[in-house]
Amino acid sequence: MTAGFILRALWLLALICVGSPISPGAARDDALRDGRFRDEVAALVRVLRPEAEIRLDSDPAQIHVGARTIALTNLYPRVAMLAGAERRQAIETFLADVFTGSELAPDPGDFAAVTSRLRVQLVPEEILRQHAEIAHRRFSETLFVVYVLDEPKRYRYVTRAMLADWQVDPAIVEAMAVKNLAATSKDAPFNLGLGDGVPMFAIAESGDDYDAARLLVPDYLEQIRSALKADSITLAAPTRDALMAWPADSAGRRDLAAEVSRQLQAGPYGRSDELFRFDRSGLRPLTAAERADHGR
Repeated sequence: MTAGFILRALWLLALICVGSPISPGAARDDALRDGRFRDEVAALVRVLRPEAEIRLDSDPAQIHVGARTIALTNLYPRVAMLAGAERRQAIETFLADVFTGSELAPDPGDFAAVTSRLRVQLVPEEILRQHAEIAHRRFSETLFVVYVLDEPKRYRYVTRAMLADWQVDPAIVEAMAVKNLAATSKDAPFNLGLGDGVPMFAIAESGDDYDAARLLVPDYLEQIRSALKADSITLAAPTRDALMAWPADSAGRRDLAAEVSRQLQAGPYGRSDELFRFDRSGLRPLTAAERADHGR
């Protein structure tokens, strides 16, 4: 159980039990959230790879270098307490590993060579507006399914051009990407919040960048539903790295739904505050009446 989960779990329990907000995540450093750390890394990339195309987007916790998307959320905690030459060296070592690993990765033009690396992700429309080249399909009112090539310390989006080169039906690509994520999700952790020994909510924060995408993995959602001991559950993916769930009839459902919106705003890697229902029939967005029942 991570410190991040414990803080959020305490917040949620207090929220449900007494209805008073207690701010979680106050210890999250502003340098990661306001873009200063991203700018610091970008400056070093320009030194290490002066020929590289560097693109910044609205998410301050990631940076695009050429076709690569480099997540900074795992790097920042390693260097937050460092300064000067030691800090610079740690960041440069991380970047060198990223670039070396990418250079050794199979050519994405060879579909057979990259099949095992395919995964799915869920992204908001904002990302697609910034990167129209990404292959995608609509998943819900606010989210889109995209495909990525998983690599150490980062992933690479599958583009329309890649699909054209592969000459493979996108449905086949998606099926393989979901199958691969399902295989890695069997041991993906999630944590339960208990009240008087009764499961009240679950939070998945595995740290592998795919928690939100597990909305596409029915077996994983079934594990959560079973753990919550509920016939149906409500789910939300406010950020890429958090999947939240609670019994559909939870007494705290309105407070939990409000917390989803807060987590979306807090970020990083914001996804959606849309709510979904999962039961033995599968996954679907909440109806208008169900949303109203959650205070939406």
